[in-house]
Amino acid sequence: MLGTFLYLTRCTIKNRVRRRLQRLREPRYLVGLVVGLAYMYLMVFRRSGRPRPGGGGLAVMSQFAAPAEFVGSVLLLAAAALAWLWPAAGAPLAFSRAEVQFFFQAPVTRRELVHYKLLRSQLGILFGSAIATIVMRPSTMSGGWTLLVGLWLLLMTVRLHLMGVALTRRSLVEYGRSALARHWAPLAVVLGGLGLLASTVIGDWSTLAALPDASGVFHELQRLGTTGAAAIVLWPFRALVRVPLSMSTAEFLAALPAALALLALNYAWVIRADAAFEEASAEHAEQRAQERRSPRPIARGAMAAPFRLAPAGPPETAILWKNLILVGRYLSLRTLLRLLPILVVFGIIAQSGAGRGISAFLATLCLPLAGMAVLLGPQMMRNDLRQDLSNLAMLKTWPVRGAALIRGEVLAPVAVVTAAAWLFILTAAVLFGALPLTDRTAGAIMANRVSYTLAALAVAPALILSQTVVQNALAVLFPAWVVSAGSRARGIDAMGQRLLMLAGNLLALALSVLPAAVVAGVVAFGVYTVTGAVPILVPAVILAAVVAAECWVATELLGRVLDRTDVTAIEPVE
Repeated sequence: MLGTFLYLTRCTIKNRVRRRLQRLREPRYLVGLVVGLAYMYLMVFRRSGRPRPGGGGLAVMSQFAAPAEFVGSVLLLAAAALAWLWPAAGAPLAFSRAEVQFFFQAPVTRRELVHYKLLRSQLGILFGSAIATIVMRPSTMSGGWTLLVGLWLLLMTVRLHLMGVALTRRSLVEYGRSALARHWAPLAVVLGGLGLLASTVIGDWSTLAALPDASGVFHELQRLGTTGAAAIVLWPFRALVRVPLSMSTAEFLAALPAALALLALNYAWVIRADAAFEEASAEHAEQRAQERRSPRPIARGAMAAPFRLAPAGPPETAILWKNLILVGRYLSLRTLLRLLPILVVFGIIAQSGAGRGISAFLATLCLPLAGMAVLLGPQMMRNDLRQDLSNLAMLKTWPVRGAALIRGEVLAPVAVVTAAAWLFILTAAVLFGALPLTDRTAGAIMANRVSYTLAALAVAPALILSQTVVQNALAVLFPAWVVSAGSRARGIDAMGQRLLMLAGNLLALALSVLPAAVVAGVVAFGVYTVTGAVPILVPAVILAAVVAAECWVATELLGRVLDRTDVTAIEPVE
């Protein structure tokens, strides 16, 4: 069967390349390809050909080898634990509908099907490893090969482990207690390892709580991870991370046996799995096929309404209600409220003076997370017109103006992303007192912590709203260029399209914020001239109000364009 699998893989690659070349006849893909190739040349290949003082990115990482090894091992441990503990992690092996129809009816064993999936995954793993090797730019040819092989070993082991988890969880569902008797070892290892790590941190809690800053907390956690029982738990993950981080051939050869042993162990675990995954894989393939025909996820039951919808009211409220129900399938207000007790507990710790280092570490972590939520959240949360674009023919039959439709579509992602940003901002503000502030500027911020927090809470939704409106404006003005939900467009040309859309989004965001910043600056200068005090909250509220007014005007103008949009301009979901 190996020859058959290789033939299918070769034909699949050839057909994908042919399809990518054929779609270059369309200007959007051709322009996207040019932009994508230019980006790859300027950011990767051109820099790769220049002299690299110090040995390139891998040499820079080697200066932080110990912290990078610790962080990488912890991330791998978290991924392995989530694969076991997260309810939706044990998904069946993913097969397409065609593979289900042909392979599952053919005289092909389960082991051969597993080998087929491993073979098909090699192209993506090798391509990703090669791209990462080019970006890291090792200074020598031997360093490039060791990094490439190390990344392949790491990704392949992770792939095998996730397959083993999926098959084991499927076996537990099928056979119950009898399967638990056969698969007790991996479950015991996972639960025991997590218990040892938790007991190690709890036992050292007094030392962690006494540390003054986040850096001290990190170094203490790193020390705990390299000594005692925690070092034993993290050893497999550290052994995998150590291979791509090797800076010499000798280090690589020394770390290679342990990584190969882990790879072989996971391979044997996957091959010996006794789970009958065919039925679940067939159901999964059918669900994926239906999702591609309709971008809306298939409901598995009645979802709770986010709020009671009145019989009459503005149409924006009804559209918001509809989109929040979809968001509720993977996120809800109840989920965010569950995090509030944690915020209260750490706030009490910060105010009492205990756990200063832990609070400082969490506050330092929440600040960039809040910034990422504000700047990247609108691009990631696509539960708006970008997702409903393929259903434009149905939406235009609603007795709703285009402006009202756009405002209703925009509200759901703005509400969800704003809730996440506010949670990070409030957490950082509560724990801000634990940060070691020594200079004058930091002292001024500390003295006006409440004002800066309220200003951030006021500005964040305005920036999120502006970006979301810009994203939906691009969908209205250039519908053929927007990647709608359910689309599977990939490749350098698709990357170039996204780069163009991102550049347009950032330019439009800057143009929308500039007038509001000017108005807020004039008001702040006037208040300072009269009172001599530097206002914080008032300019933030004015900036947010001006941005909101601009977004209202923009939705009115976009609504007129949407009312005249031809539904044939929307490409069906690929």
